[in-house]
Amino acid sequence: MPATQIKGSRDPAQRILLAAGCGLLLLLGSAAGASAAQSGPLAPAVFYQELGGKDGVAAISAEFVTLMLADKRVALTFEGVDLDRLRLRIAQHLCQVSGGQCIYGGRSMTETHEDMKITNTQFNASVEHLRLAMDHHNVPSRVQNRLLARLAVLQREIVTK
Repeated sequence: MPATQIKGSRDPAQRILLAAGCGLLLLLGSAAGASAAQSGPLAPAVFYQELGGKDGVAAISAEFVTLMLADKRVALTFEGVDLDRLRLRIAQHLCQVSGGQCIYGGRSMTETHEDMKITNTQFNASVEHLRLAMDHHNVPSRVQNRLLARLAVLQREIVTK
């Protein structure tokens, strides 16, 4: 299956609907993400473990970066970037956001992305790649949605163009 194909969706219309659904999830997450980050049915340690714990989050992060590098919509934003450090920072961030015992050691999302001129199209492509990486690692949809809702609030800090 090509890296840009959405799992289980071969029809272009279905892919567009799924992408629109991801966009809707981002919008809903922006409105509700702050409260979702503080509450919900999954205890923090359980949420982190449902992503696969340390090994799962590291694998998801590594595949996420690989998928983004293979996508011409976003690949150029990573020119000159230390990819090992990027994978580490993404893993730390996903771990912290999901309630793991990690501390994200990178700069703020605003500082990191302010000069990158990231568009909504690129942001949505990144969401697609994160979902594909989680699919590949058998993360349940409800856990994926919870993580994406927590990350959606970052769109305002990442999209600068």
